[in-house]
Parts: sequence; structure tokens; C-alpha cells
Amino acid sequence: MGSWLSTWLSGTKSVYIGNASSVRDYRVQLRGSRSVILFGLYLIILIGIAMFVYSQTADRTGFTLVQAQFQLRQFTSTIMILLGFAVAIVAPGLTATSVVTERHRQSLDLIFSAPVSPKYYLVGKVMSSFRYTWMLLVLALPITAASVVLGGASWSDVLIAYVLMSLFGLVLTSFALLMSTLASKPVSAIIWSYVGAFVYSGFTFLLSTSYTLGRMFGASRDNEASWWVSMSPFSVLDTSHTYTQVGSLHVPNWIFVLAFTLLASKILLLGAGSVLGTSGGKEIKGLRIYALIYIATFALLPSWNARPAFTPVSSASTTAVTAPIAPVEESLRFAQEQGQYLALCTAPLLIFVPFIACFGFDREKRYWPNGVFKLKNIVDGTPAGGLPFLLAIIGTLVVAWNVGCWFGAKSALRAPFWEFAFYVTAFWTFFWALGRLISSFFAGLKTSRMMVFALFVLLVVIPYPFLVALVGTFTDDANPGPWNLYVMSPFMSTSDFSRADIALAYGLVLAAMAAVMAVIAEKRIRSKMVALRNYDVQPN
Repeated sequence: MGSWLSTWLSGTKSVYIGNASSVRDYRVQLRGSRSVILFGLYLIILIGIAMFVYSQTADRTGFTLVQAQFQLRQFTSTIMILLGFAVAIVAPGLTATSVVTERHRQSLDLIFSAPVSPKYYLVGKVMSSFRYTWMLLVLALPITAASVVLGGASWSDVLIAYVLMSLFGLVLTSFALLMSTLASKPVSAIIWSYVGAFVYSGFTFLLSTSYTLGRMFGASRDNEASWWVSMSPFSVLDTSHTYTQVGSLHVPNWIFVLAFTLLASKILLLGAGSVLGTSGGKEIKGLRIYALIYIATFALLPSWNARPAFTPVSSASTTAVTAPIAPVEESLRFAQEQGQYLALCTAPLLIFVPFIACFGFDREKRYWPNGVFKLKNIVDGTPAGGLPFLLAIIGTLVVAWNVGCWFGAKSALRAPFWEFAFYVTAFWTFFWALGRLISSFFAGLKTSRMMVFALFVLLVVIPYPFLVALVGTFTDDANPGPWNLYVMSPFMSTSDFSRADIALAYGLVLAAMAAVMAVIAEKRIRSKMVALRNYDVQPN
């Protein structure tokens, strides 16, 4: 035990302290005068904007003490927002091309021919880029220090705000690194990294808007708030001292953001490592195992807080004027609502299904078809483990959702929930089978994945606005119409209690279509494998 622990500690120390990849990148990035010029321009722009904003405040007269304090607080908020924009621009740009350029120079094989693991290499890339995020923040320290001296903020405000902005930069850096491993060209990596940065920045900003607006207009003066309000870099000054009450404890929200950032960065790095690693490598196994753990954890959060609309009413309290709603009817409605929420929570599978379903003969052998369903391959990243892993994801989500509702809402989920769970399983199995069928026609892995995305948009996204324009938002169950042909029809029904039945019917249809496509794809795959002359041994 002691020997294993010492070996693990030594390996971890070598990854995070004195990482050769990080040291090399840092020296290359600071070589020459370009970095000095860029940092100088950054400081000049920041100081110029700060002086302009402060002059607008200082030139005004007739302020009361409270108004002056508010203006100084606004001045500090402006500086913090500028720093947030700087981090959002610089963090993805420094990382997006780090791996794809190595691949273009054909130096990746040389790097991994040495005793270098993907984890060691990727952590070094993250550290070298994340260092720049802190350099941006440290260079701005004199300006934020002036804000503290003027009374616009306290040192604790500034330090916590710096921590929150650096965590925001770490997520963007990790995501950009994943895009750099997936992209085939530097331009593609840069575009997708900034798209991800824009979406994440906008999403976190929306999460914090309700709290910041409440503080601005005086609706809320309490520091208690949901932890995710602290994720946005554009409101860190307002959310730096927020907390979440856990039992009788006031836990600072930056602790939750820290935990979320570390978990998100780890899963993103495992995704990048699975691209660079070999079949059955530690990175691929770790990615899939951690994915199941994260899914179970995050599924417990909404389900634990779910509450049925009904409350048990005793017969003595009922009157002739207001009769109680039947608990059975409401429990069915509650089960159906949870089934719909479960279905919506599986939306991110759109990103993962093409990667676990498609195969191609233009890549390494780990991307070649090696069967339809093999449990032993569930965590090794080969096509045979794709369907088992997909079913494991959905199964973990369903079990965790039931556990959350049982302990949180004190309610067992009835038949409508299970009908939606079957519909969700059949829906994503259909797209898994579609990915295999497309891959049997195309030799290129990238082409097959893009075709699955395109067909998802064609079947799910595009029909919705056209159907809304033609027949309205909902469908009438008594009169069949165009909505009945839409694959998302279980969400469109006007009847509360028919949606689960429609979901079951659609699930059966999708499952049958998936089975047919899987059989056709398997026949084509076998004939294609026979035709391959150089195919010797399938990957295990």
C-alpha cells in the first residue's frame, strides 16, 4: 500500500510540478518582444479605460456619501467586467491551436514515442495557457488596488473575484484544448473554441442575471443565492460574497464553483486524452467511468428538489365548494412531468452519440467495427462498446432520477415516467443505429459523424418551426394531423395524460426502426470487412 501511494504521489508531482510540456510552451510564448508588447498594450488600454470611467465619476458634483460609494462600486464593477472580457478572449485563443499545430507539424508521434502519457502532455498544455490568465489578472492588480484604496471594493471582494474569473478561464482553457484535439485544422479549433466560450459566457451570465438585477433594484439585499450565480465573470463583484445554505452552514458559493470547475475541467481533459490515447487506454476508461458518476450526481440535483403539485388532504378538511384533487391523478401527472424532464436532460447526448456510434476505416483500428454489442468493450472506446455505454448512460440517469424523487419528493414514479424512459432509450438507440448505418456507407469517420448531426437537425430541429406555422403549437389527439408524424410528438399533445401513451407508441416505432437499421448496417459491415484485404485482427 505504501509503495503504491508513493508511486502515485511521485507521478502526480511530476505531472503538476516541473511539467516539461508546460515549461517548453512557457519559454516559447515569452520568447522575443511580442509578449512584452502585447502585455504593454493590454495595460495601456486597461489604464486608459479606467481613467476615462473614473473621470466621468470624479467630475460630477453634489454627490451624497451613499451616491459616491455607489459610483465607486460601479467603477470597480466596470474594471472587473473588462477583466472578464479579457479572460474570455485570451484563454481560448492561447489554447485552441496548441495540439492541432503539433499534429500538423507531425510531432505528436515523436512526443508520445517518449515515456509521456496523454495526461502529462495535456496538463502541461493547460498549465502553460492557464498561467496567462493569471498574468492578465496580476497585471491588472494595480488598477484594482486603486479601486480598493478609493473605497469601491474590499480586498476580499477583489481576491474572490480574481479566483472566480480564473476558474472561468480554466473552463474555457480546458474546452479549447478539447477542441484542439478534435479539430483537423487550426482555424476550426479557434472557431469552435470561441463558439464554446461565447455560449458558456452567455449561459453563465443569464444564470447570474436574476440575482444581480435584484441587487441593483433593491429587491434582494441578502447574500444567499444559488451557487451558479457566481459562475459568470461579468458579475463577480456582486456575487463574490454570496453563499448557499447547507443545513445550518453558510457555504461560500466560490467553493461550489471551484468544485464544479475542477470536475468540468477533468472531464474535458479526459475527453481530450481519449482522442489522443490508444484503444482501452486509461484516459478513455476514465472518461466513461467519470461520465457515469457525473451523470448520477447531477441527475440527483433536479430530481431531489422535485415536488408533486398535490398535498394529501384529509376528508375532514374538504368542503363542498373546493373538492381536493385526486392524489392518484396528480401522481400520474407528476410522473409524466418527471419523464419529460428526464427526456430534456438527455439533450447533450446529441454531442456524444455520433462519437460512440460511428466508425471509420480511415483512422486507427480502434475506430474499426468490432461488433454490435459487447459488454467487455463498454469502457475501451471501440464501436462494440458504443451501445452498451449509451444504455448505461440512460440507465444511470433513470436510476438516479428515481432515487432522487424517492428520497426528495417521497414519491415513487409511476407508469408515465417509465413510458418516457422507454421513449428516450428508443430515441437515442435510433440515432445510434442511424450512425452505424451511415458509417457502413461512408468510409470516413468524420463524414459519418457530420451526417448524423445533419440528420438530427433534419428530423428534429427543422420540422418544428414549419409545423408551428402550419397547424399551431400543439396537436389535437382526437384529430390526427401533421404533428403526429413528428418524432417529438410526445411533447406536443394537448392532453396531459395521453403524452406518456404517445411516448410509448413512438418508442416502439423507433425501437423497431433501430433494429432494422442495425441489421442492415451489420450485413453491410460484414461484406465490407471481407472486402478489406489488409484486415487481420479486430480490436478487442
